[in-house]
Amino acid sequence: MLTPEQIEERKSFIGGSDCAGVMAMSRWSSPLQVWMEKTGKKEAGKETVAMEIGSELEDLVAKMFCKRTGKKVQRVNESIRHQKYSFIGANIDRRVVGEDAILECKTASAWKAKEWGNEDIPQEYILQVMHYLLVTGKQTAYIAVLIGNNDFKWKKVERDEELIKEILVREVEFWQKYVIPQKMPMIFTDFDGDNLEELFPNDNKPAVKIPETYNEKLIMLAANEEAINELEREIKKIKNELKALLGESQIGTTNKYQITWKLQTRNSIDVERLKNDMPDIYSKYLKQTQTRAFRFKKIDENK
Repeated sequence: MLTPEQIEERKSFIGGSDCAGVMAMSRWSSPLQVWMEKTGKKEAGKETVAMEIGSELEDLVAKMFCKRTGKKVQRVNESIRHQKYSFIGANIDRRVVGEDAILECKTASAWKAKEWGNEDIPQEYILQVMHYLLVTGKQTAYIAVLIGNNDFKWKKVERDEELIKEILVREVEFWQKYVIPQKMPMIFTDFDGDNLEELFPNDNKPAVKIPETYNEKLIMLAANEEAINELEREIKKIKNELKALLGESQIGTTNKYQITWKLQTRNSIDVERLKNDMPDIYSKYLKQTQTRAFRFKKIDENK
């Protein structure tokens, strides 16, 4: 688990786990999220149980790598900074003794096994180790992964100068253009909604003028929402046809699929009755939350 001092230090540089987020190529982070964390507008994500387990198993993964490869590794405890850009840093897991190489140790659940099939490596980890090769100047990275406590793999990643150059350009631009002046990057991912609501929790400012260039995006947004609605209607229609064929049967089959329509019981509280019969209890346990609802509509130009 990272200490408060380590957490504070990591705010001062772009690390390997930030790289995919900065590049807008992460399933777990984004340019906005990294920017919020580096500028102190958002606390770095708390360590999850999976992250804690991964940290505890790091030594085991390193030992298994050495046992299978015959290589020796050395733990690295300190942060390493880029020679020219001190805001680009790395916390690598191990150095490989006698080689111009590093080792990155990972754990993954059994559900993630397909991501590591054949020569595959999740793109976030490719970017992470390329970032480390950028900072350290090393030529090679090994990635060792324990999958679901019943499979172990290790893979070799050679230095890719073209990708490393792109990472350097993007990270330098990100820090100098957005972090230093605390200017929000206008680069978003599909899960940035929570980040934006955290950044802008209130709606008490005057109306703003949106650039007319966004008219095209709003047209696209309206068209996409209508397409989704049409797909949802078609999905419901097909499901209803199948329900009619099932009738009062739980299970139906074709030569390729099994279809089920089963009774399920769900326990819930009758909120209206509780409110009427026991208003004091209702008020005591009432929890109020606020969110900002996003909507849009076309302006009637005839009005």
